[in-house]
Amino acid sequence: MQYRVTIDRSWDAALPRWQALLSGPVFSPFQGEAWLSHWYRRFGARPDVEPLLVHVADRDGRDVLALPLILHREERGRTITFADLGITDYNAPLLGPAAPADEAGARALWRAIRAKLPPADLIEFTKVVSTIDGRPNPIALALPGKVSNLFGNYVRIEGEYEDWLRSLAKDNRKELGRFWRVFTRDERARFVVAETPAEVETIYAGLAMQQSERIAALGLPYLLDEPDYAAFYRDLIQDGLKDGSARLTALTAGDELVAALYGVAHGDHYAMVRISTAGGPWANCSPGRLVIERTMDALHRQGFRNFDFTIGDYGHKRSFEVEHIPLLDIHQAASWRAWPTIGYEGAKAFVKRHPGLARLARRVLRRAA
Repeated sequence: MQYRVTIDRSWDAALPRWQALLSGPVFSPFQGEAWLSHWYRRFGARPDVEPLLVHVADRDGRDVLALPLILHREERGRTITFADLGITDYNAPLLGPAAPADEAGARALWRAIRAKLPPADLIEFTKVVSTIDGRPNPIALALPGKVSNLFGNYVRIEGEYEDWLRSLAKDNRKELGRFWRVFTRDERARFVVAETPAEVETIYAGLAMQQSERIAALGLPYLLDEPDYAAFYRDLIQDGLKDGSARLTALTAGDELVAALYGVAHGDHYAMVRISTAGGPWANCSPGRLVIERTMDALHRQGFRNFDFTIGDYGHKRSFEVEHIPLLDIHQAASWRAWPTIGYEGAKAFVKRHPGLARLARRVLRRAA
């Protein structure tokens, strides 16, 4: 099969070629036009990022796929990776009707793409999905990968929302009801769906502050306070208010923000990307879990069916009895500068397959300390 590979360096240049693929089935909102357009326009101008918007057509001009990639210049070298920078939870191509579904075809496709990509030291594709709308991901077929430590989490509600609630384990179901009763003992208590720019700005500012304070209290590094990231999320939610591609919901008590939830949407798929809580005296109503449940109820009434808790293994996700989405990590050396990374990733994978080694290493390190 002969492929015609085109690489654009900006979102606006790529859009005419990508439009049909963006209008078809995509894996998640992270492959939707709203997320990708804001991502490239915000981060594509950074000096360490070179956008690589890959489009492939077959010899008859049919769409094969589109790949949202970048060349990322770092201290360790030049890395070709997805448009991510730590905030895209699932990485996947957009598939066209001519995408190959077999390993040989996928490898031929990757060879054509690789020949057009710029020089790099490392190919690093993380959080990669293996199937898209029931079809195999050609990138996962073509390149050897390892099962990621990360996985997605989702709930699919096909029928009535109340029927889904009744399907939960008794303890989980009763807790959700109790949380709402405890919260609404305060006569000021409200569940809010932000519907105006002013509401969005107020709730988003509170969410950002609560998240930042929580991470600082834990002594952890925090990415989302950086100007590019803060502006990205602010622009995305303000524009999403117009077309429904981003949603902001909250629990409030008068002027106090008790909890806030930021999600992105595409079709009937809603993905949660940021959550914050006030804590303190509100902890007894588990405001994080409560704002999620109230949001699911409200969005289900609007036609949403796939509720995506995204990556991360947290207790509040397990309490909603989520199903897992397995993900892959792919690392390929393209020059000698990538050898340390490849060796490190290989060692991690080896230890994961042999947990006894990990326990031995921990014992040795404790003795050395």
